[in-house]
Amino acid sequence: MYLMLWAVFATLRARLTTGPRRAGWSFGFEVVVRYLRRDWDETADWDLARLRADTDKRPYPKNAVKKVTLRDETLSGIPARTFVPKDARDRGVVLFFHGGSYIYGSARTTHGELMAEIAIASRTKVVGLDYRLAPEHPYPAQLEDALAAVDALVSSGTPLETIVLAGDSAGGNLALVTAIALRDRGGARPRAMVLLSPWGDLEMPGASYQENERYDFGTREVLVRHARAFAGDVPLGDPRVSPIHAELGGLPPALVEVGECEIPRDDIVQLADALEAAGTKVTRHVAKDMPHNAAVFSAFHPSGKAALQAVATFVAEQLSTA
Repeated sequence: MYLMLWAVFATLRARLTTGPRRAGWSFGFEVVVRYLRRDWDETADWDLARLRADTDKRPYPKNAVKKVTLRDETLSGIPARTFVPKDARDRGVVLFFHGGSYIYGSARTTHGELMAEIAIASRTKVVGLDYRLAPEHPYPAQLEDALAAVDALVSSGTPLETIVLAGDSAGGNLALVTAIALRDRGGARPRAMVLLSPWGDLEMPGASYQENERYDFGTREVLVRHARAFAGDVPLGDPRVSPIHAELGGLPPALVEVGECEIPRDDIVQLADALEAAGTKVTRHVAKDMPHNAAVFSAFHPSGKAALQAVATFVAEQLSTA
């Protein structure tokens, strides 16, 4: 609570002296971003297990969660939560991999509201996978879990061609490397990919990490720590963990969303360019004035709402032709 009060007074003081941080930010939205950044800074040196436990026990919005049917299950032994909207289409499923730098996050806590919102907006069943987390389980545990979940869905009667692989941030990384692994196995491929602010390059070379730091709620310094915890003995530039360096041909169509003022903006744009150069059909959505993971802010800013609607439109269009 004290962090939110601090964010309110800090925002009020800043606006009285220098004006809004960005012209397109309302007072309330600036408070939210300032709160998230202060929280990030105060937990930067925490033990990663403590950080995970703390994020899991926090209260999260459940406005959309209350409007869907929830079903907890396992896919090849991996915990998952399914979000089913009341008017769900019969065709297709979104397999969603949550973000959280591969060290925290869950479909049951941090990302439940986002998954429910996507389910409602796209009228599509969303399955959120709680894959194993680092540092206890470094790469390739997450990819193994993702592939096992895909295989379980297919075995239960969902054709691979009707599965949309989706994820935000680290989850966007996982969606992409899963699609690459499925391509390399041969045979059918997923219907599409939804990559929301994907963490495509763990070396994080983009100039936007410095240019946009005051507008976003993360920092490159802390993300390097998270990346090393996830990658383990694998170099951060290795294409297995940084898919921007992988062979990107032969992949399904992709929606790539990027926030105009998020720190990994330049790397995300480079990833979209690399996908297109390899022949992958890419739909781009740039969320004006948005920090990292724009769709999460659908209830706080019009650009966040537009980002969520772009996901819904893309998913519905892709599955309508599956």
